[in-house]
Amino acid sequence: MLLNRDRADALMDRDDIAVVVASTPINTYYLSSWATDASWGFGDLAMAILPRDHALDAAVLTVEVDMGQPQQGQGTWMAVRGYARKPGIGAGGVQGALTAEGLPQNHQEAVAQYLRELGLDRARVAFEDRGLGLDVSALLGDTIEVVPARDLLRDIRMVKTPAEMANMRTAARKTELSLQLSAEALAAGATCAEAERVFWSAAALAGGRPVFLLITPYRPGFGRLPKNAKLQQGDMVTFDATAEFAHYTSDIGRTAVIGEPSPEQLKRYNATRLGWQASLSHFRAGALSTDVEKAVVASIQAHGNPEFRACGLHSVGLEHTDHPHPGGGMHTFELVDRMVLSCDLPWIGPEIGKFHFEDIIYLDGDTAEILNDADGRLMACIDGRTVRVD
Repeated sequence: MLLNRDRADALMDRDDIAVVVASTPINTYYLSSWATDASWGFGDLAMAILPRDHALDAAVLTVEVDMGQPQQGQGTWMAVRGYARKPGIGAGGVQGALTAEGLPQNHQEAVAQYLRELGLDRARVAFEDRGLGLDVSALLGDTIEVVPARDLLRDIRMVKTPAEMANMRTAARKTELSLQLSAEALAAGATCAEAERVFWSAAALAGGRPVFLLITPYRPGFGRLPKNAKLQQGDMVTFDATAEFAHYTSDIGRTAVIGEPSPEQLKRYNATRLGWQASLSHFRAGALSTDVEKAVVASIQAHGNPEFRACGLHSVGLEHTDHPHPGGGMHTFELVDRMVLSCDLPWIGPEIGKFHFEDIIYLDGDTAEILNDADGRLMACIDGRTVRVD
């Protein structure tokens, strides 16, 4: 099970919520492990209904043609209920009579009917989609109290289960391997545009799903270059990459220099590397993200780069930013045990170069575990190959 049921129970009790209704693919998948093509890729709604009371059946509500589809992994632990898509197609995609009689006619009716069956049609219900909540409330005669669930679900997801961590370790590995192959292409003479295509291909060939690669060529004393520019000795290329595995993501940043790095580039690189390592003790449950960011910056400055100004901390999981951010803003958040974090460390020295380093961090008690290779943040492209600068 992907769902952290204990944390869900605690947060639902905190907010006095009787049932959660998820309606995006990410959260339906998280609550139920249900992720078919129809629910994820075709635009139809597959919803997950999670009652706080364990004696009540949790359920996936989906279009009836989706009910008999093969599931990812071991399928869902929830009951599966269908609602009508169009006459003539029955449960499991079996051809039926030209009627959908007996089935809810749309997803709003499906939710309303199921809440009635559970006896939760007068409850406090958290909806991921407020519009869906208001539609369901109207169908029930406005007897439920509709409250928001989007950030509640993010809050639940902050604490990762073992099943989630297995996916995240795999995602980190796929991303890292794909980045290394992309850098090897640069070393062999590829432009950044060509190396970008290597990343997209490599992630897919490795069994992952490429999501994005921000690849930026930079020439000291000149600035950013076009992606199709021919690189020369002393140029630097930054990578900020994500690939997914089983819908779980990663976020890793690396830097490559064409040829031998200069003494000043090495100095600034070592300040970042050593300063960040020395700051890992600040990554602990209970700390505020902004306080950790300040500690990282101060440590990098103290280790030899007084011009370093900012780092960025965010949670990673089913979303690139996996912690609550009400209103869409990047707000301060409190670190919790068994969460996964990413720490962005970008820096530009106009005459020196451009760096970007980023690692995936798992908080496990007093340990800050790096899920990807803890070294190899800087690579030198020499004689057609990449050489790690540790």
